[in-house]
Amino acid sequence: MNAQVLAEKLNKLGYTPVALSEPSKKEDGMIMFTKGVHVQVPLFGDEPNVVLETSDGEFEFYDAQRNIEDLIADLKAALEEEQSMCRSAD
Repeated sequence: MNAQVLAEKLNKLGYTPVALSEPSKKEDGMIMFTKGVHVQVPLFGDEPNVVLETSDGEFEFYDAQRNIEDLIADLKAALEEEQSMCRSAD
């Protein structure tokens, strides 16, 4: 899967990435949206997933999604959860 193409699709739908890396021969790629939320772009296959870094440094992996609408729903949920964690930390 191509991270740049997916990032462009997400950007057109209102989710602007801040950085990205393409999958390499050894690891998946990544599309960063915030410090704690990114989309993991698989080296093989076409089912990316959203990843949220929790306040205690753990990672919450959302289900892999083939459908862009499902991926966006997960991305929106992760961004809202991150905001919630930030507000509760204040």
